[in-house]
Amino acid sequence: MGLQSQLSDVSSESILILTAVLIGKSVSYLRSLLCTILHSLGLFSLRLNRDRHHLGSSLYDVAGSGLAGVILLCEQLNLNRVCSHRKKSDDGVDRFGSDCVVCLNRMGDGDHVRKLACRHVFHKDCFDGWLSHLNFSCPICRASLVPEEHVDYTQRRVAGDLLAWFPIQ
Repeated sequence: MGLQSQLSDVSSESILILTAVLIGKSVSYLRSLLCTILHSLGLFSLRLNRDRHHLGSSLYDVAGSGLAGVILLCEQLNLNRVCSHRKKSDDGVDRFGSDCVVCLNRMGDGDHVRKLACRHVFHKDCFDGWLSHLNFSCPICRASLVPEEHVDYTQRRVAGDLLAWFPIQ
């Protein structure tokens, strides 16, 4: 009975993440073991160390790109949750348009809305849907929501973390 109470604290998402990490580490370990065995038999030359700098820089570009998009999505969804507010009739939203261009419905008093830096206004839930498709720009003017420097930094950080967890050896 004690095992069931311990498992109820673990969400299904965390089990999937732990399984992915376990598989990744196992593959990394087996690859490292195979390279070591082949090198000790003289069948494999570890010339990878010479090309590691060049290979590492290209891996930084590739490794972090997909996960960086997911991290940026989480940041934008959190920002959307924090920065949204209830529309009031006197807040001046009507001069920027009273219809949400995502759902094409009128924005009424009390609706949760999000005003972007470009001054366009959307329903919070509609904008969440827009972000969930990894669109990090305004649906109307395509102004970027995330500065390019932040995207590059996030990609480098995620790639560095991935390469630290799964080193090329």
